[in-house]
Amino acid sequence: MNDFSNYSSDVFTCSFENQTAVISLKEASYKIAHEVSHVHDLLACINSIEMNQKIKGVLIQHETDNDRIEVLQTFIQSIQKESGYVKKEMGVTRYGNSIKRITLALNDFSKPVVIAISGNVPIDSFGYFLACDYRIATDDMRIEFPGLIIGITPMGAVPFFLKRQLGTTKTMELLMAGKIIPADEAKEMSIVSEVVSQDKLNEACRSKLEEFYQVPGQTLNFTKQLVRPKTFELEEYFEMSSRLIWNSIIDNK
Repeated sequence: MNDFSNYSSDVFTCSFENQTAVISLKEASYKIAHEVSHVHDLLACINSIEMNQKIKGVLIQHETDNDRIEVLQTFIQSIQKESGYVKKEMGVTRYGNSIKRITLALNDFSKPVVIAISGNVPIDSFGYFLACDYRIATDDMRIEFPGLIIGITPMGAVPFFLKRQLGTTKTMELLMAGKIIPADEAKEMSIVSEVVSQDKLNEACRSKLEEFYQVPGQTLNFTKQLVRPKTFELEEYFEMSSRLIWNSIIDNK
């Protein structure tokens, strides 16, 4: 078993700093999810933190800032180029299951999770960002919709969480228009919880975690269970989402 107290791979790093586990994501959601080994390691990391009684919470740092459209196109094309529907379906199913498992792991996590977000972020990543308890963004953060530009249905649990949070009308407006969302606007819609300058990001995240640590862990866990979606709700959503993504990818040629 890997030692996640000081771990590094191509897609994420993890270190234990006193009472906090710090996970830094180095790749976009679809690139992490496309490789089973990456997903396995990330889930094993989350589980090890859950079981470690010395760790009270998690700080996730989103550090990707690559060419989102190009990366997504490469991912989609790798599925479309597979020979036969069976292999294509396996590619879509593998991706869908991976994103589902990551989202469920964060949604069901008993300890507080704060995520630091900066740079240009594809909307698909917010499917598991919104499963975190508190989201702090830098003032230059921008949420983009690269999938819509190339005709792909939004992946992950973004529509599920946004509908719960913003209602049907606003969610439809955001996802159908595909306009870039700057940090301040994301804050107004509570897509992010707080906006700070880049130099204040780390301090703000750790301060929020310390605030959460003042509440007994069991109380936080029970509170999260009252608020967070139930597992079966997300599983039902992902079953429908997987079918729509399949149609979107295969029909987009």
